Amino acid sequence: MLKDIPSIVYKGISFSKGSKPNFDTLPPCFIEKGLFVNNKGNSPVIMSVSDYIFMLNTNVDNGNIVSIEETELSNNVSTFGGVAQISSEYKVTFEGKNGLHTRFGINLFQLIEINGKWLISSMCWDDRSDKSLLG
Repeated sequence: MLKDIPSIVYKGISFSKGSKPNFDTLPPCFIEKGLFVNNKGNSPVIMSVSDYIFMLNTNVDNGNIVSIEETELSNNVSTFGGVAQISSEYKVTFEGKNGLHTRFGINLFQLIEINGKWLISSMCWDDRSDKSLLG
């Protein structure tokens, strides 16, 4: 079901201290050339799925990221024929070298339907600048 896709991605990214993310869940959710687009800084950082997994895994391996818990607060699904967008408000709590941090933001998932299955073509996000709950 379309509305469940963000939760699948969040579960693939989330992990507790002493473990690692379940990266195997991410590639099947995306088209072959799917993109992660981080628009939190001065310019977007655009990565393929494999580049995103590599970046996250490297940061976990070198201790920059110790744990991540990303959860969905709400979502809204829009479809038109074989295209869809999911707007997913999130809360992410992560532990790194500088302690525990919590942020709130929004992920926009663009999806296409291929042979009856919805796949993500891109996932882009931004955090609230004041780090507070959306409202």
